[in-house]
Amino acid sequence: MIQDPAEVMHKLSLGDIARSLDRLLDDQMTGQARLAAHLVAAAEADGRSPKQILRILERVVDTTMLDELWITDGDGKAYLTTVRDASGALVEFAFNPDPGAQPQASKFYQLLSESPDSNAVVVQEAQNREIDWEIFKYVGVNGIDRKRIVQVGNALAFEEQGLFADTYASPVMTAVLAAFGEYDLLDAAKTTRTHEVQTVFEAILAKQMAINATLAAEFVLMADWAGWSAATIDGCLCRIADHSPVKEIVVASHDGCVLNSSLEPAPSGLARLDDTGPLEVGENQVFEHRWETAGDHVTKAVTVFHPVSNCLAQVVGYFDDSQLVSPRYRGLH
Repeated sequence: MIQDPAEVMHKLSLGDIARSLDRLLDDQMTGQARLAAHLVAAAEADGRSPKQILRILERVVDTTMLDELWITDGDGKAYLTTVRDASGALVEFAFNPDPGAQPQASKFYQLLSESPDSNAVVVQEAQNREIDWEIFKYVGVNGIDRKRIVQVGNALAFEEQGLFADTYASPVMTAVLAAFGEYDLLDAAKTTRTHEVQTVFEAILAKQMAINATLAAEFVLMADWAGWSAATIDGCLCRIADHSPVKEIVVASHDGCVLNSSLEPAPSGLARLDDTGPLEVGENQVFEHRWETAGDHVTKAVTVFHPVSNCLAQVVGYFDDSQLVSPRYRGLH
């Protein structure tokens, strides 16, 4: 039985919270970047133009909490991005390997040297970016069809806080706690209010997992249109699951019949179907499922109804007890 997290009295430092949140975002954003790399590869295989692909990426951004996508050519120039300037024009940007010229973005240039067969990833703590000096958190992966950078980004509005000099608090953590109205958690070097922190983390996790599920639905739809076989699509989902913390990815028809899956063998029906509720035609819906125990881990599942494909996409993450988001967290390190 999972112990009530309210009973856990481990004292959390701001550093505990910051590092745990960075890890949570790193993990989820890695899955998002890998799914985006497959989505773009499938869209180009289907003969879609950059403008048509951009509409798909913007649909993801418009219906989820994901802020940005940047996809480059082999030279590091971003020819696909969801970022626009004040006039509404797409922002032009090219990655540069020189950290003197690009202190933040240069770290991702190394992905251009990776083979499409590799599974490289670059994660970065939240920091000021070059184009406008706003604070963003980015994760990038290599292309799976050709050499390129595929990067996802989340904006973080940093709130200045009066912190103790000997504590570490990343902009990620301070921004998120502020956004959820938990300012007073930043008033002391340590807190025993584990349950409140976990509630914030779980809300963040559900939103991040919904991005992964939405990208999975978009990828499967586009790969199907490109004429990829079910076995090829399943192989791509397995590759994503093997090289990201998104451990289970299943896409099913609206009645729960499984179409594609990272699981071997693939299930015949979508798990947790009874928890999805009525589906609304034309409406993007997100269903967050209860924590479940799985041996040494606990699992969390999120299902998205994707109205464009009329399909359900479900992603499942595994979390060990060293992760603060886990309801079985005991202050382990």
